[in-house]
Amino acid sequence: MSYFIDKRRQQLGRAIDRHRLKNKTFTLISNDCWGAQVYKHFNLPFNTPFINLMLAAPCYLKLASAPQHYLGQPLEFQAESRYESINTLRRGWKHYFPIATLGGEVEIQFLHYHSDEEAKEKWTRRVKRINWENIFFKFDGSKDFATPELVQQFDQLTFPRLTLLREPQPGIKSAVVVPDYITDGFKLFERSLPHFDLVGWLNGGDVHVTPGTQLYKKVFFPKVWQ
Repeated sequence: MSYFIDKRRQQLGRAIDRHRLKNKTFTLISNDCWGAQVYKHFNLPFNTPFINLMLAAPCYLKLASAPQHYLGQPLEFQAESRYESINTLRRGWKHYFPIATLGGEVEIQFLHYHSDEEAKEKWTRRVKRINWENIFFKFDGSKDFATPELVQQFDQLTFPRLTLLREPQPGIKSAVVVPDYITDGFKLFERSLPHFDLVGWLNGGDVHVTPGTQLYKKVFFPKVWQ
């Protein structure tokens, strides 16, 4: 019974978050499926091409260092990944997924797409929606070849940014540590919500919770995962 009560509290929390969110035209550049969950949480259209895909940390940092340059480049589909672990992943994946590069340097894995044509069509359509005046970056600094040095580089960007971590890393201002961390971006979204102020961040404020938002999170976003 408590599970269903907690899920109901989550539903109310989402409704309140949607009301609290004033900035509804943001573009979020995420390195994994976490980003798509943000738009679903607020019931907003995908104003970003970074939906249902992933980037290894070195490629994501290269993209984040010059986003307008790389996102102005066409997708170039590749037969294989430069990362052998990605090739291994694809061989065991439930279906074929495309791999492409931007400018021959930034590699993207379209995990939840079934063909090059599908990936290109959705990517091209969503790139046109990018709001360069209202852009946010989210980086998972605990997987996919992430290193403390790359986390530091990301933290020095001038864009509004969020770094999700499994464990604390000193000196990272954008860091949010997720105690129940999991590498699956889809599942990590729900687990990360109690630990930072998503609405406040997107509305132009700080990413970290205040005592007031901490209480709000405790009431409306209880732990419902196993």
